[in-house]
Amino acid sequence: MGIPNLLRFVKPYIQPIHIKKYSGKRVGIDAYSWLHKGAYSCSMELCLNKQTEAARRYLRYFMHHINLLRHHDIKPVVVFDGGDIPSKSSTEDARSRKRHENLALAKEKLEEGNAQAAIDCFQRAVSISPEMAHQLIQVLRVENVEFVVAPYEADAQLAYLSSIDAQDGGIAAVITEDSDLMAYGCPAIIFKMDRHGNGDEIIMDEVLNSSRNGLSFQHFDKELFTGMCVLAGCDFLPSVPGIGIKRAYSLVSKYRTIDRALSVLSSEKASIMPRDYCSSFQKAIAIFHHARIYDIKSKKVEPMKPLPDALLQALHGDLDFLGPELPPSIAIAIAEGLLNPITMEPFDHLPASDIQSSSTADQDFNDSPVILEITPTKESCFTIFSAKEEAEEKKTTGKLAYHNKYFHEALALRKLSAPTACYHSKSEKIIERGDLPKNNPFKRRKLPANSGEAVSIGEEKVPALADPREVGIDQVSILTEVDLVDEIVCVTTSEVDIEAEPTGVMGVSKVEKKLSAKNKCQAMGSGRNSILRFFNRL
Repeated sequence: MGIPNLLRFVKPYIQPIHIKKYSGKRVGIDAYSWLHKGAYSCSMELCLNKQTEAARRYLRYFMHHINLLRHHDIKPVVVFDGGDIPSKSSTEDARSRKRHENLALAKEKLEEGNAQAAIDCFQRAVSISPEMAHQLIQVLRVENVEFVVAPYEADAQLAYLSSIDAQDGGIAAVITEDSDLMAYGCPAIIFKMDRHGNGDEIIMDEVLNSSRNGLSFQHFDKELFTGMCVLAGCDFLPSVPGIGIKRAYSLVSKYRTIDRALSVLSSEKASIMPRDYCSSFQKAIAIFHHARIYDIKSKKVEPMKPLPDALLQALHGDLDFLGPELPPSIAIAIAEGLLNPITMEPFDHLPASDIQSSSTADQDFNDSPVILEITPTKESCFTIFSAKEEAEEKKTTGKLAYHNKYFHEALALRKLSAPTACYHSKSEKIIERGDLPKNNPFKRRKLPANSGEAVSIGEEKVPALADPREVGIDQVSILTEVDLVDEIVCVTTSEVDIEAEPTGVMGVSKVEKKLSAKNKCQAMGSGRNSILRFFNRL
């Protein structure tokens, strides 16, 4: 596809740029280059004709790049390939054979269970059909994106749009993966643009008017540069064996004219050069300079540049190699995407499995296709993907992800902060005051006024202590009732009414120790998660 090794040869002239450089301008897009790149992600589904959502990923890929351009205030102009020209038939036949071979090999690898090898072969076997292009056209109509279907080569149509002013529908640059645009003389070309807008730019004026890293085209003009490309081999004429881009550059740079370069080549490669190579070479040059394009003003198919009389005489007036003449009505129908440029049949009937409305864009294709009659207008509601739909889908997905994320975090935090309340609330038993047994040994009771008399605890008589210094008072954890929901606190037996202040250092230290222990127990037991909650009253 394109001139072999041309981009590698002119690498010193390639500059990395971001697409925002063309903000506020019109930029042309080689539609099939993006369609091919997008089809790699769903090549197996396309080759096996699977009617699934995955088979439409190429549309999302394409529209992502369209929306990227519009985000940077760039107006995209999408150009589609049209019919095949006779000069390219041999190239197309060879490519078709390779695709069929890769398809057969991919199916064989798939049956063997070698998925990766199968995918590689599917990617080499996938092709873009006019029906796939028409599905994209339906999306572009809804998204109000300017497009045109070329009568034949999209490269020629893009080169023509690059040669006219913006107010007349012209474009400032072309985004493509095909190096043929250099042979067509396109002023500014952007290759290998990624999903972030970064790409490689070539400005033809810089190529023809400067010298870089020992490579110079200063003695070249556009005609000589195109002749060099044809000598190196192109889609319309394969190169003579042994002639690549470097050898072609040397011949043209040395002899300065195409005729002399051909004469020298004929003498050097006489035994292997085809007899009709010179006439085929002349036709290939004519295609790059005078290809048939759709004139957006006159709405007719016309040559990109007027054909000179000398060329007409040399070709004996036979211009069929440029593509057959097309009536204006047919040319308009093709340009507006209403007519299949290969079969010349209208796109007015498509199965419902191929076209989905925006409301059902995320659903699978129907198993039994229903024929829908579609009037292709700019107000058509049939689409597979739109920028608005993608934005709404991302917004909804983002909200759900955000809600789920923080909902689970809050739930986990709640479990950590109150595990007992979450998991043991059902097992709790509320004990009424009247249910307490009268013989509860942990019941707090007041001492009688006379400290010398015995105190009744339960059913036993225990003599009261005359002096706390005589006997050490051990701290005891008891259960007491605070409210009707079984609040539990920790107290000590030192909470009895002591009227007389203890004397002596030992008594004071013991009382302080008991009070501090009491406060500590109250702090530990004040929370709802105290371990004492697991004790049951007798």
